[in-house]
Amino acid sequence: MKKLAIVVLLLLFTASLFAAFDAAISDDLFYHQEAYEEDLEYLLSAYAEATADSERAAILWRLSRTNLYLTDAIPEDQKDERISGYEKSQAYAEESLALEETADGYHWQASAIGRIGQVNGPLNSLSKAKPMRALIEKVQNDFNADMSDAWYVLSLLYDQLPGGISFGNDNYAISYIRRCVDTQDNVNRLNLTNYLELATQLHNRGWNASKRAKELDKMQGRYESETVPTEKMKFYEGRDGRNTTPFYSTLPLGEFSDEQEAIMVCQYALAVYATKTDPLPSETERAEEIETFLSSMMN
Repeated sequence: MKKLAIVVLLLLFTASLFAAFDAAISDDLFYHQEAYEEDLEYLLSAYAEATADSERAAILWRLSRTNLYLTDAIPEDQKDERISGYEKSQAYAEESLALEETADGYHWQASAIGRIGQVNGPLNSLSKAKPMRALIEKVQNDFNADMSDAWYVLSLLYDQLPGGISFGNDNYAISYIRRCVDTQDNVNRLNLTNYLELATQLHNRGWNASKRAKELDKMQGRYESETVPTEKMKFYEGRDGRNTTPFYSTLPLGEFSDEQEAIMVCQYALAVYATKTDPLPSETERAEEIETFLSSMMN
């Protein structure tokens, strides 16, 4: 079924070589088919035919996105090839921004910079953290994008970086991943990675119900008083204090522990996965990771 869908899309792509760029074709190849090579081919052909700067900019940030995912598949021991691939993704994003400043352009620029830092090791990753954060904050604050994927990147930054020598903060990370989950596209994507990240961070923090209730009440005032989006969302977890209720629960957060919620999130994610009749390979892989993680918490 997937191969047939790709063939149909490629026929559409061939027919539209001399037509205007169709973002829906690229996004479908990328998100719904995970046909990254085909998407790259379509984008390069569309770029050769593009005439308007805004159209070129839209193609270029998608080239950054698709090239980044293709580079992710390069084996980790091929460091030079991975660096070269991520640098190409960064260049595509920067070319896009030179033509037109967009939230997507800055988001994929930040993502490429982060990948380069990861490949080069912990110290380089630390040095890339503040520039990355500045770009993502620009996405959310200057463009008021409220972009789910950008909240995910911010969450990872605050979760993975150490406190003290950097700006790591577990509570901010959890608030950001909650905002990511609450703004994600639930129509076209399963978002299993987002659920797994939320569950993992909750498990690692490990607050009991009593501590959660007290801390969430403290967060509420800061959430209400902050106006800059990235500052406000640092306290999103406590937007209604202990009475904050996630969409996958009938009870407010103040009535159960982090660990109990982590289990609930995993169970919900697996239920979402079960509704898809023809899941993508990456979705099945992520579901298996969630099952393993859930089992570890239940034992």
